[in-house]
Amino acid sequence: MGAWPSKAIIASTPAKPPPPPPEARSRPSRWSGLPPELAGLVLRRLPILADRTRFGSVCRHWRHAVRQQAPALPPAFPWIISFCGRKYRSIQQDGQVHRLLRSSQLTACWGSSENWLLLTGPWHPNKNSTFLENPLSRAIIQLPGQLRPDDGFPELWCLQKFIVCSNDLIVATTLTTSPPLVACYRPGTSSWSTSSHAGGDSESYYQDIAVYRGDIYAITRGGDLFAHEVSVDSTGHGETTTTVSVSAAKRVIKGSDTCDAVAVSRFLVVSRGRLLMVNHEKRFGVLEGSVFKVFEADVEMSRWSMLTSIGDQVVLFLSRRCSKAIPASSHDEYLCGGNRIYFLDQPLYGPDKCRSESGLVSCGMYDMRDNTYHPIVSNVPRVGDVTAWFFPQK
Repeated sequence: MGAWPSKAIIASTPAKPPPPPPEARSRPSRWSGLPPELAGLVLRRLPILADRTRFGSVCRHWRHAVRQQAPALPPAFPWIISFCGRKYRSIQQDGQVHRLLRSSQLTACWGSSENWLLLTGPWHPNKNSTFLENPLSRAIIQLPGQLRPDDGFPELWCLQKFIVCSNDLIVATTLTTSPPLVACYRPGTSSWSTSSHAGGDSESYYQDIAVYRGDIYAITRGGDLFAHEVSVDSTGHGETTTTVSVSAAKRVIKGSDTCDAVAVSRFLVVSRGRLLMVNHEKRFGVLEGSVFKVFEADVEMSRWSMLTSIGDQVVLFLSRRCSKAIPASSHDEYLCGGNRIYFLDQPLYGPDKCRSESGLVSCGMYDMRDNTYHPIVSNVPRVGDVTAWFFPQK
């Protein structure tokens, strides 16, 4: 028989606590009962979608708080999406590459607009295979396959940019075609409404478009701003039919003369009720270097006004396929501080330290407070790939 434990050991062994009373056992924990307003304050300090998802996975009450607070939360910090393979990368934390999976891997990705991807599936003679999809919610919008079915010009893969508006109106522009083409489509109709302007040289090609005050604005390589008016008509008895039409281009602001020593990449973005033109300029010769310049459009006076700041409450994300202004975060100055421009651009315009390892893209952050560049990720994209900002939201 083994020896009994010593008195010292017996004395040091803690007594088993009594079980809690029944009313305490049924009482919810303090954390699961977190008030919704406090949960909202926590979620606002989480600009990364993955962190918000982890917050909602803690328990049923927190998951409900995420759904309840979602409409009032600022947009989650965007991803860099690569069209080839539909992969995305977060520029925060470890920057790992993830794949946006789909049931069929036979689809090809041609573009993005905020949280939508432009996809085409395998060709079928009796079925249109071009559509938009939100890869997070799996929502789908079917599209007519061509912008001009009557003459076959052009296929959707040559789109430079498309925008999904809040009223389900879809606008798009083609990639460096002459004459430049813009198009509108409303889901449920059978075709696109298209328009162009008569400019014939490369300086009249559209570099970017934006929807501002209900109309489409386009900026050319030469810096001219054109407007296309969008009209929506509803006709019919009993069952209403909605048609969309887009007017011919009207120049509203003439571009300024540019020097041959400056290469300019132009973007349009709407920020806090203002239409902004952002120029990423590369100087050569004695003044060699890169810089961003921001201008506000005064459509009534037909002029541009240069801005020295976009404001401490705004962050701009610029890419050829998708650009957006989002509110700055007062809780994460390093990640999402105001008066900054995050960019994905051609390597010509950015400094060498912001160039990817493949040399195909310039990727970084430009701080307008002190006019400095900061690299963010280095190994995107691979050869033949196209990248853009993607704003994750269901």
